[in-house]
Amino acid sequence: MRVAKYLVTLMAVACVPLLSHAVELKMTSSTQYLWYEDILADDNEQDLAEAFRLNMSKIDKDGKINVYGYGRGSKQISSDEDARGRLYYFYVDYRDALKNHLDVRAGRTYVHSAAVSGTIDGAYLDFRNLGPVGVTLFGGRNVIFDDKREVGTRGDALAGISVYYDTIKNTHVEVSFGRKYRDTDVARESVGLDFSTTPIGQVNIYGRMKYDTIAETYNEILFGAKMTPMKDVILRGEYYQSYATFDTISIYSVFAVDKYKEGSLSAEYRLNGKYRVSARYAKEDFGGDADADLFEVGFLANPIKDLTLNATYEKRDGYAGSLNGIRLNGEYKIARATLQAGIDYDDFRRESSRDGTAKKYWGAMNYEFSKLVSAVLRAEDNINFSYENSYQGFAAVNLNF
Repeated sequence: MRVAKYLVTLMAVACVPLLSHAVELKMTSSTQYLWYEDILADDNEQDLAEAFRLNMSKIDKDGKINVYGYGRGSKQISSDEDARGRLYYFYVDYRDALKNHLDVRAGRTYVHSAAVSGTIDGAYLDFRNLGPVGVTLFGGRNVIFDDKREVGTRGDALAGISVYYDTIKNTHVEVSFGRKYRDTDVARESVGLDFSTTPIGQVNIYGRMKYDTIAETYNEILFGAKMTPMKDVILRGEYYQSYATFDTISIYSVFAVDKYKEGSLSAEYRLNGKYRVSARYAKEDFGGDADADLFEVGFLANPIKDLTLNATYEKRDGYAGSLNGIRLNGEYKIARATLQAGIDYDDFRRESSRDGTAKKYWGAMNYEFSKLVSAVLRAEDNINFSYENSYQGFAAVNLNF
């Protein structure tokens, strides 16, 4: 019901002439038919869905106020379940609410900081040019989605504050604090650090850290460097570490988990703007005696106009045995049509009784009838441990106003 009210309001705003001057209005409607196999019901299912996006700009004469909205509703026509919907965002964006010092977003909006991120029904304030620093504040009801609808209670909330510093050499440093509530109880509290700097033109150094103050542990650490020693060569090295932490009310918070560590090196070479070769090596440590070596090789080509071919091969030795996977896909544009197809092939091992191969074959077509109307069709077949053949896909008609 909450989502339905938001969508009605969204439609109403789109239809009301707010001011006498011209307001730029862009709307996209996508009507979709989906079919898939439900592993729990062991049956084929079908859905009808409608997605709607709204961009309203230049509401005021200075172009500072804009409204953005996007929502989706669906009905499973192969069952008696009620229609469900999710409103992903619907907010007012007011730039320069205080000239050169304050930007405001209010409504349902996605917020991000080094400490915590999520979708809220609330407000986001960005105080800029406060001497050498800036400050962001955000807070509101924490919006939680499941597969097809919005869940959660009024007692769910998300709040945070960040202090950031931008200076020479494209250097950005942000320190933030965030807290999440479930049913009015504190569920998670984190402190985060994010930084990026380019000391010389060919080198970018970056990193982030997140510390869970309730679990008293770092649940994420990343340090990396990206280098371009030559025009068409990109080199990257990273160290990543994570330790799973959970909301205090989650049953998973009582289980012991291992720390994951990964060190990786990658390289990419571009030739003549038509070919790209990439390689990556990673050493993975899952805790205890469980580790693995991961090798990846990729190749992308545009041999002729409007044709793109992409291939990726992956091999892992160590934890879970010797595993291999390959992904092939391509895209070709013909007049108003875009044709796509691909094949995925993977080894998998989850338990001693679950091993074998997983395969996916898929194809898609996008046809643009005009600038206002286009259609999309995609179908795929999955063959794995759970399915001998699992067919799924969707067809959609898109309208752009």
